[in-house]
Amino acid sequence: MKTSSLKDIAEALGVSKALVSLVLNGKADERGINKETQLKVKEKAKELNYIPNQYARGLRIGKSNTLGLIVPDISNVFYGKLCKAIEMKASELGYDLIISNSYEDSEREIMLINKLLSKNIEGLIIASSLENEKELEFLTNRKFPFVLIDRVFDDFNVDSVSVSNFEGSSKGIKHLKSIGKNKIACITISPVYISSVAERIKGYISELDNKEDALLIQVPHYNIETGIENAIQQIESKEIDAVFCVNNNLTKAMLRALNKKGIQPNYKILSFDDLEVFDFAHPRVSTIAQPIEKIGEKSISLLVNHIKQKDSHIPQKIILDTGLIIR
Repeated sequence: MKTSSLKDIAEALGVSKALVSLVLNGKADERGINKETQLKVKEKAKELNYIPNQYARGLRIGKSNTLGLIVPDISNVFYGKLCKAIEMKASELGYDLIISNSYEDSEREIMLINKLLSKNIEGLIIASSLENEKELEFLTNRKFPFVLIDRVFDDFNVDSVSVSNFEGSSKGIKHLKSIGKNKIACITISPVYISSVAERIKGYISELDNKEDALLIQVPHYNIETGIENAIQQIESKEIDAVFCVNNNLTKAMLRALNKKGIQPNYKILSFDDLEVFDFAHPRVSTIAQPIEKIGEKSISLLVNHIKQKDSHIPQKIILDTGLIIR
């Protein structure tokens, strides 16, 4: 069905475009436009299938009620659930959300930020793939509201919501040791400079009796399947009795590869991030679970507060606890 413009409505009713705009933008009463005229305008707008241009309106009034969200990969269940939690909270507060994927590409991330800014968004949430905070300073210099989630920079004085990655990993490794597992390998993913990944690795190493016994196997994010197959070969060549995967994508790929090869490993698997499927996995997978809904709620709350408070806003760094699910 063809849509119409303010001009179409005005010409159909024989009134000015300005009058139609005042009615449809909720300003008719304050400008003394009578109720009968208001009703005629609204009915004609409905009849002609008028759809307001929110982008143009946002430019006029400086308020679009639209937020941006950039994540590395929405196909990762963690980020998929996080996007849902953020979108639901944003909707409750009257905001629309534009979601974009950086695919762990720092250049693409900067391009996406600029693209979202051109759409007149009011604030931005980023799970960043950048190596350092310098590339985000243009946002702080223009005092643009944004929140970092999951991945943060310690010395960057901006709003952020993350979890205690070091403590979570440490807690998981302590559990493995409590059940007699002492030769523990860690499968990590590139890029390892990402704060969440780096802290999980540190937590793993901190609990080893002999730091020289650390076995870190890095898998490239762009080729997880092949990387995991190589990792399994390395593990099988050593006397490993437990494996710690730093995220759920690695764990899923490992379970898939083991099943494909028909291998029933004699080592325990621990994963950072929980998935429902781990309840039914063989072998059983214990996990370090993140409070996804709380991350989403806190990030939106910080962002909206920044938008409303503008220059008086004081940045907050929120660090949430993880939970250990033993299977």
